[in-house]
Amino acid sequence: MRAGVPEGRAARRAAFTAAAVAAITDLLPADAGPVSTTAPFTDLGLNSTQLARLTGVLEDALGVAIPLVALYDHASIEQLVEHLAA
Repeated sequence: MRAGVPEGRAARRAAFTAAAVAAITDLLPADAGPVSTTAPFTDLGLNSTQLARLTGVLEDALGVAIPLVALYDHASIEQLVEHLAA
């Protein structure tokens, strides 16, 4: 298993979701409100520059490679987590 990635699908999904929510919360303005795991990244207010930053933050936090195109192909936290946890 990759460094920093928990064993088991449910544990990976939980870790990936928590990391994504935390990273997006840090990228958005303080008054943005709660981060939905089902809303598309663009609906959350993330622009292309922020999505590029998000891939780097998640790669560092999770120890997995995440190409930028993955955030467009899997355009919400839940979709991305499902893809990464597979």
